[in-house]
Amino acid sequence: MTNKAKHIKTMTIEGIRILLIALWAYTAAMKLGNMDRNLDSMHKQFFPAYIGDILAYLIPVMAVLSIVFLFYSIRTGFLLSIGLLASFTVFILVAFADIFPGQTCACAGIFPTLGYVFHLGFNIVMLGVAVTSLILYNKQTRGEAENRYQSRQYKLFYKQHD
Repeated sequence: MTNKAKHIKTMTIEGIRILLIALWAYTAAMKLGNMDRNLDSMHKQFFPAYIGDILAYLIPVMAVLSIVFLFYSIRTGFLLSIGLLASFTVFILVAFADIFPGQTCACAGIFPTLGYVFHLGFNIVMLGVAVTSLILYNKQTRGEAENRYQSRQYKLFYKQHD
């Protein structure tokens, strides 16, 4: 890989990392900044109130944890981001499918005035971005070189046994 290609890959990973940090900071601020509205919107969902209470606190905590990991353990931060985005996407798909009785509202989303269609599209795009960043990061750090003799695994294993 040329230095220019490596630089572009690094800048892409960093850009996505900053985007995810901003997303989770906004999410945590929205949820924690107005906990009464957050609790109320969670209680309007199809699950029991006690689960809504747990999720009202768990979601912003997971958003903050994602931020911390995106700073200090990037792979784990990307994995947490993918997990959160996937779970939100599944929730929206379940709401669309009317699998559970009772009305739900998109008011628990980070854009409370926008509906499920917007949230679904946004989540799918962000999920794709997060998965892409993880793939790029893994290729960069795990040594998927064009030449196997340049790869990190080769150097770690064979250099120890020479």
